[in-house]
Amino acid sequence: MKPIVRPELRFRRLWFTAGLAIAALIALVCLLPGSQLPQVGLSDKIKHAIAFAGLAFWFGSVIVRRDLVAVALAVVAFGGLIEIAQGLMGLGREAEWGDFVADALGAAAGLLLALSPLGQWARWLEQRLPVRAA
Repeated sequence: MKPIVRPELRFRRLWFTAGLAIAALIALVCLLPGSQLPQVGLSDKIKHAIAFAGLAFWFGSVIVRRDLVAVALAVVAFGGLIEIAQGLMGLGREAEWGDFVADALGAAAGLLLALSPLGQWARWLEQRLPVRAA
């Protein structure tokens, strides 16, 4: 059973595709050599938690509620795969359990946020966009 985007959303394909683009951006940033990344002034763990909270919040907001466990597992598995890739690439990045834990904690925080009224952002935004004439 594949997760489905909430049926009340008009731009389901757009929201899902944008989420995949966010995931690709996270993968790119996580896999670039650390020397090529700008210094932000936050700890590596905080950056991981924020990135994965954002990803989980995005998908948790647009995927039907019954599939939130699948979203959680997918986001955490994605973080694990990135850590494995960092360890195998040899480009100055290392696989760290701490990063994986930060990814998982961020994913949990993002899903909790998606369950709050803030998780209705896509529906709220769609209601404010003009309706296309049939």
